Amino acid sequence: MPSRIARRPGPALLLPFLAALLSIAFTLPARAWVEVHIAGDDVRLSIDRAGAATVEHKVTLKISGGPLRGLDIQGVDPDAQLDQGSYAVPLKAAEAGSLASATPVAIELLPPDPRPREDGTRRPAAMRARFDGKGLSRGVFVLFFRYRTDLMKRGLIRQDGPSARVSWSGPVWDDGYDSARLTVALPAAPDEPRVDEARAGEAGEEASPDALPAPTTLSTLRRALDKDELELLRPYAPKAEPIRWAIRADARAFQPEPAAAKPGADTLGRISDAAAGSPDRSRTLYVAAGVVLFALYSALVALKAREHERLARAAGALPRPLVPIPLAPRAALAGLALVAGVALELLLRDGTLGAALVAAATALAAHRTPRPERTAATLRRPGKWLPIAEAEAFREPPRARGVYLDVSTRAGKALLVALLAGLGAGVHAVAAASPYHAHLLALDATALLAIFCTGRLAELPADPAARPVAFLRDVARRVRRLRKAPAGAAPAAQELRVVGRLRIPDGSPDADELRLGLSPRAALPGFVGIEVGVVYAPGAGGAIGLPEVLLRVAPGSPCERAVEGLAKSGRSSRGRRPGERVLAFTPRLPTARMTAAIAAALVRAVSTPPASATPTKPSGAGAAGATRAPRPRKKAVSAAA
Repeated sequence: MPSRIARRPGPALLLPFLAALLSIAFTLPARAWVEVHIAGDDVRLSIDRAGAATVEHKVTLKISGGPLRGLDIQGVDPDAQLDQGSYAVPLKAAEAGSLASATPVAIELLPPDPRPREDGTRRPAAMRARFDGKGLSRGVFVLFFRYRTDLMKRGLIRQDGPSARVSWSGPVWDDGYDSARLTVALPAAPDEPRVDEARAGEAGEEASPDALPAPTTLSTLRRALDKDELELLRPYAPKAEPIRWAIRADARAFQPEPAAAKPGADTLGRISDAAAGSPDRSRTLYVAAGVVLFALYSALVALKAREHERLARAAGALPRPLVPIPLAPRAALAGLALVAGVALELLLRDGTLGAALVAAATALAAHRTPRPERTAATLRRPGKWLPIAEAEAFREPPRARGVYLDVSTRAGKALLVALLAGLGAGVHAVAAASPYHAHLLALDATALLAIFCTGRLAELPADPAARPVAFLRDVARRVRRLRKAPAGAAPAAQELRVVGRLRIPDGSPDADELRLGLSPRAALPGFVGIEVGVVYAPGAGGAIGLPEVLLRVAPGSPCERAVEGLAKSGRSSRGRRPGERVLAFTPRLPTARMTAAIAAALVRAVSTPPASATPTKPSGAGAAGATRAPRPRKKAVSAAA
């Protein structure tokens, strides 16, 4: 039997195997496919009086596959000047007005292609949108981009008698879409703009002579004071063809504005043209006005500082200007800052810098609340309390003299009104040329308010012998009105004695405190007196008056037992003399009405009951000593004694 010989694989079998290995080793990754469809292009064309226009596109893109890294846009305006801020955002975010998921887009103009098209015409201008990052994935997006073009220079705005024809062509999209929309914003004019169906088939200098008339265009007009908006709507946009729009507008919409309406740096020039004919004369008037304003305001700041310092020193306080620098440079700087601020407000478009300088002048003229001097001389010395007749104690104190820069005085009110009237005349003159600058000038009244409304008399330390006069007089009037005798009471129960009580320190001719004294004619045994006083606490805008009602009784007396229920609402302390108890009551609010209500309640509580015809004599030495002694017949001592 012949032996078998082992056969090795030949080259014919190795070649397919090597080819398979090479194909696996050198296989390139499959490239992703992307498909883009244009679902809409919402365009806004804003034209100014010079014929320059801003074109804003909102293109709706439907992307399949992806990612999309770039998009070429054919048929844009050849003189387009691209603006920054282009982006792409998902459709849902665009409808919600959110840019949180927006993708930045870089727009660039492509160089012109010299090759003609198949019909021999030149190729339209194009631009390319590049999407940053990973590009746009699958979904629906809105692409926003904007650029400027000059329709007047390109001949797309042509005057035809009293009207002007405006034509414009949109980009060329490979896909057709429904509801093509264009909004044209024009300067306001007497005649309203309207769609021009006869010219809709043309495109100005790029128009084709054999172009077909455009389909029916629906229009909506919105008119405002400064512009007219004409919204155009086509039922569809053709494939691979530009959309040609044409409107007819009033030719006066493209005429330059008159010189009187120019804002900004020529405000002073327009005011001078209205007030004086010569520019040199106007310049001289403004320089003179600036010098007068500087001198007037600097003098007011200096006089206010002197006046406030004099009054503060007399009241035992230290004056505190808001900017603590010497008076001479402070007054000069305030005048310079005000003049420079007003000039810059009238010269510049933006009034921020001028307003900042006016605010600096206001700060230099303002004063803070004076700080009382804390010395040993201000400590309260022993003294005596003297009864004063009501008419003498609560008469109106004399007005402060020599105070002309305080709004709380009559002279200060008159001077402030006169200065504000002068400012109002200046505002009226500026308003004829520029209402904006007139408003800025009116706000500069704060510089005057800083002089008249800070450093007032009310901010000085209060004089306890003169400041509470009006308050205590009001409390006495209210107590009399609230005091009513019960039915069947004796005539004496209706009477109420009202006196003033002055405290005269030992060794001083001037009083240092004034109180209101109340006492019923028929009081319970043990009653000493009712006093209404005012304690002043320092505050940000001056001293704050805190009223207090004091009831003085003898301990263990019928009067003390009668007010046991009211004593729970007050606080108890020892009196001036041995065997005297004081109950202090504080109203919830420091008003004359609440203070008078407490005082009237105490008067009713300590009055003798109506059924008692003869007051009961107290027994015991302590009670006898606490009984009110007969009032000595002495002459009233005035506050100035």
